[in-house]
Amino acid sequence: MPSTSERTFGQRYTKARDLIEYLKTVPAYAPGNPELEVAAFDTFVSSVDTANNEVASQTSALQTARDTRLVLFKGPVGLIKRTAQIRDYIASVETKGKNSVEYKKVQKVVMRMRGIRLSKKKVSAEAGGTEPKTLSTSEVSFGSMLNAGKEVLQVINGLAAYAPSNTNITKANFTTFVTQLDDKNSEIAAKLSDWDNAIETRFDLYASLKDKVTKIKSALAGQYGRQSNEYKDSLKY
Repeated sequence: MPSTSERTFGQRYTKARDLIEYLKTVPAYAPGNPELEVAAFDTFVSSVDTANNEVASQTSALQTARDTRLVLFKGPVGLIKRTAQIRDYIASVETKGKNSVEYKKVQKVVMRMRGIRLSKKKVSAEAGGTEPKTLSTSEVSFGSMLNAGKEVLQVINGLAAYAPSNTNITKANFTTFVTQLDDKNSEIAAKLSDWDNAIETRFDLYASLKDKVTKIKSALAGQYGRQSNEYKDSLKY
């Protein structure tokens, strides 16, 4: 369901389109500013529509990537599950079992992972480009989880007896998996930047749209007078 902000952007775009159609019915509409002429304003409003579509596209791409990442970290064969299995395997092969240094290291990581809150963060465009670009709490959490996975990788790389039959937690496959997580975090960082840029571009266009609509109404008032139907009818847009 679109946010209130997204509905508002859509409503403002629709009103701008309606204003264009209205201006086409106004006889001899002749603003002094070329940017306010019907054809020029029509072209500008089309660029606003393009910006809306770009935001929608970037939002979808970012959300899809985040959904995929969440499964990689929290899914049935995700990082948390694999790390717990690595811990249990270490207990089975180390002489001291659960009292071994390596087991305790991984156990601490498992407990730390379970304390990190990972959420299926919903992408919202409500800020509209007005907020500074900062790393969200959610992104920091995924970074902390990745670093915890790298700690576990260091532990198993130092164990000569580590040779599990579970292919998900072998040294080679766990190394590949951690790299995959790292790449996914980097991919999302890039998509987040693209999304931010699309939001800012649209925000600037809508600020310009508001200014142009105000000036068009002023042009109508100047040409026909504030008591004219031409001006009064434009106020609904």
